[in-house]
Amino acid sequence: MIERLKRRLRGADGVEAWAAVAILLREDVDDYETLLVKRAVLTGDPWSGDMAFPGGKKAPCDRTLRETVVREVNEETGIDLDALTYIGALPVLFSSMKPDRNVLPIVYLYEGRPDITLNSELTAYRWVHLEELREGRTTASVKGWRGEVFKIGDDVVWGLTYRMLDKLLELLDDATPESS
Repeated sequence: MIERLKRRLRGADGVEAWAAVAILLREDVDDYETLLVKRAVLTGDPWSGDMAFPGGKKAPCDRTLRETVVREVNEETGIDLDALTYIGALPVLFSSMKPDRNVLPIVYLYEGRPDITLNSELTAYRWVHLEELREGRTTASVKGWRGEVFKIGDDVVWGLTYRMLDKLLELLDDATPESS
């Protein structure tokens, strides 16, 4: 399935965006899991307290968005993306809250169980089975916005992260042998 997904993704090289995030996948029994983090509550941050993917804004020192995501994920979680298998990138997505902020989601395959050390920008993390996301799809109101979300226990994944996961699930579902 990962090889078929890889053929459906684009490369990250030469792509421009305001920020990049890492979608980390790991195989678990007969499903895959992805890593979601919970952002710290900060005044003035529109994504404060939200569930998201690790990553962040491109810095002047970053030559590429892959450098951005490697640096940001290491700072936020201690995970070294250079030690993982790079799969490819989803299309650049724009934030509806901040339309000038576009984000490139870059997919990596993780084997094993990483040690995760969160920095002050994050308060929690969780590995979520993709089937749990599919089953948790619902409609909810979040921060004055109403639309489709993934409900995972007490956590709600909405907005830009929801759209990234929705696109990933669509590509993975298209990559299953039954639909080939």
